[in-house]
Amino acid sequence: MSITRLATPGQPITLGLALIAPKAAHHARVARVAPGESVELLDLDGTVGIGRLLRWEGRACWVEVDRVERERGEPPAPLVLGLAVLHTQAFDWAVEKAIELGATVVVPVISGLVQGGRHAARVERWRRIASAAVVQCGRSRAPAVSQPQRLADFIASAHGVRLVADPGAAPPEWLEVADDGITVLVGPEGGFTDEERDAIHAAGFAGLPLGPRTLRAETAAVAALALAQSLAGWLR
Repeated sequence: MSITRLATPGQPITLGLALIAPKAAHHARVARVAPGESVELLDLDGTVGIGRLLRWEGRACWVEVDRVERERGEPPAPLVLGLAVLHTQAFDWAVEKAIELGATVVVPVISGLVQGGRHAARVERWRRIASAAVVQCGRSRAPAVSQPQRLADFIASAHGVRLVADPGAAPPEWLEVADDGITVLVGPEGGFTDEERDAIHAAGFAGLPLGPRTLRAETAAVAALALAQSLAGWLR
C-alpha cells in the first residue's frame, strides 16, 4: 500500500504533533487520506517524518510523527547531470526522470546546437518539477536545478568521475567513485560539434556508450544516469 507523502519545506520535522498548513496538506486531501492512515512528511532538506494523520482542521491537518529518518533514497555521493537544453516538454520530462534516478544537481547546458532562448525563465518550473519528483519517488532532499550554464563553464567546473554520453566510446567495466561523486554530460538533439567534443575530452570526460540505437537526448540522459550508477555499484 502506498503512503501519501507531504512536502513541508521550511517546517522542522520532529517527533510528536505537527500542524500541516493547507498548502502542504492539499495532497492528502486530494488523496482522501483519512484519520489514522499513514503519511510521511518531507522538509526537502533531507529529513523524513513517518507517522499518521490524526484529524483535519479545516483545510489543515494534524499529523503524529512517530519516527524521523535522514537522507532516505539519496545517492552515496553527488550525482550531477549536465543536459543540453531541449524543447519544453522533453526537458521537463528529463528533469523529472533524472530526479527519480537520483540526480542531486541538474544543470541546463547551453551548447552550440541548442535551440531557442529565454532558458533562464524556465528554471523555476524545473525546480518545481524536481521537488514534486522527490515527493513521488521517496527521496528526501530536493535536488538543485541551476541556472543555465555555457558548456565551457560547465566542463571547467565539473568534478568527480566525469562522463559524457558517446555512442562511439569503449564501455568501462566499472567506476571507482570518490566523495566528489559523478558528473554526467548529455548533448542536445544534434549532438556536440567536433570542437565541443575535443574540449569535453580535454576537460577529463570519458565516453559512456549507451548501446547501438539512436536515442533522443532525454532518453540518453536517463540511460546515462542509470548506467553510471550501475557501473559505480550504487544500484545494489
